[in-house]
Amino acid sequence: MALLEEIAAFVREHGDILARYHRHSMDDLNRIEQECWRLHDEACSRGACGSAGELVELEYLIGRAKEMKAKMMESERGPG
Repeated sequence: MALLEEIAAFVREHGDILARYHRHSMDDLNRIEQECWRLHDEACSRGACGSAGELVELEYLIGRAKEMKAKMMESERGPG
């Protein structure tokens, strides 16, 4: 039960990652992604993979945020 509460709190904290991607460094996004994977793996190891559905969605959002951050960083560097 504590794991499910931890997952829910984590998703609430980072659920709007796309809206805030510009505030996070790439290291922050990687750290959040690693924690997401850890929670997902822990849920599955305890036989609660179905309850990790929110994490799968969050993993996707983190991936999109990383792509957007990379594009933003690239455009800030400018051509050449």
